[in-house]
This record gives sequence, structure tokens and C-alpha cells, in this order.
Amino acid sequence: MIAGSTAVVFGVAAVFTRYGMGLPITVNQTTTNKMSTFDVSGEGKVVVAPDEASVVMGVRKEGRSIAAVQKSVNETMTGLSKELKSLGIDAKDIQTSSYSFYPDWEDKGLYSAYAQVTVRIRDLDNASAVMDLVGTLGLEQVGGINFGLSDDLQKQSVKEAREKAIDEAKQKASELAGLAGMNLGKIVNISEGMNYPQPYMMRDAVPMAGGGAEKVSTPVEPGSSEIVVNVTLSYETR
Repeated sequence: MIAGSTAVVFGVAAVFTRYGMGLPITVNQTTTNKMSTFDVSGEGKVVVAPDEASVVMGVRKEGRSIAAVQKSVNETMTGLSKELKSLGIDAKDIQTSSYSFYPDWEDKGLYSAYAQVTVRIRDLDNASAVMDLVGTLGLEQVGGINFGLSDDLQKQSVKEAREKAIDEAKQKASELAGLAGMNLGKIVNISEGMNYPQPYMMRDAVPMAGGGAEKVSTPVEPGSSEIVVNVTLSYETR
């Protein structure tokens, strides 16, 4: 063999020096296997009745004296808090959300005061009685009642909807793969999206005070909420 020449044997090259000694150089070959996947989606729905509600209740008073107006507002709000607690509403579920005073710019010397509380009703059996307080206490301000799900009920409902979505996706994957003659491997990825129910507001169902009319209990109908979970499963194909 002539010095300075090269020889290639099974991918290994030897470079010879002037002394005839070879220095081996190893060439590594990397093979990249691209994995093919098959994606399929599923949807799960759960219809559930709300188990709690919230309502905003307030009072507005006017007078020529700030002190007198404040006293009137405070007495009404204290009475409201007492009545709510007598209905089983916990103190932590009664939150003062607004309290303000302002002068009447058109009638000098006249002042207005406004106070508002947000009440969380965890037992819907009390909802009608809570709304009746609007007329009983002569409250001038009330917001629509909002129905929603407690944390525990929402978690339970999402779990149920998720299970339905995954079951649907798996069944769909099996059917499609069978029709297409594909062999599915393991699930290599999963993604999820969900639609949480928006609070449902019931309006115009609150009788205001006055007139000496016969008292009629406030009708309260919570209706239902729908939770939707969508999943996408990615299968390895073989």
C-alpha cells in the first residue's frame, strides 16, 4: 500500500501518516424515526341544576342632614343583615359591596346615601325568602339573582363531562381506525378545552315595597346549566 493513500472499509476510514501508521476515524450514522399520529376528538356534556345563588340588595335614602341619612341607611342595612342571618345565611356570605354619600346638585342641601350588599345563598330553599326581604324591609335597590354551581358540584360535573368526552373519543378512534385499516398504538398526547357555565340571571322577579298589596312569595326557578368538555387524543399509528 502506498503511503498517503486512504482505504474505506465498512464506513471506517484510515488515514496513513508518513510512517505508515493509520489513524482511524469513526463515522456515526443517526437515524431519525418520525412518528405518525392519528388525532381524534370527543365531546362530553353534563346538564346540572345550580345549587347556589347570589343577589345584590341595597337601599337608597335622602335627607337634609348627612347624619340623618346615614342613620336611616345604617338602620335598614342592620335590619337586612339580621333578617338574612335568621334565614341561615352565614355572616361570611353577606358582603358590603357599596356605601356612598353624595349631594343633590339640583336641590341644594339635599343629600343621598346608598348602601349595597351582595348575598350568597348556598341553600336555594332560602332563595325565595331572601328575595321577599326586598318588600318586607322596603329596599329600593335590588339586582337580578344569579344562579351558579358550588365549587364541589362544578368539579364533579367537569369530571363527569371529561369522562364522557374521552369515552367518545376512544370509541370514535376505534371505529375510524377499523374502517381505514389502521393499527392504533398508545395515546401519546391529550388536549382539553371546556366551557364553564355562565351564571344565569333571573330578572324582573322581585316585588318592590308599597301599596299594601297582598304579600306573595317571590318565585325562584334556578333552571339548569350545561358544562361541555372537549378533548383531542393523539394515537401513535403502527
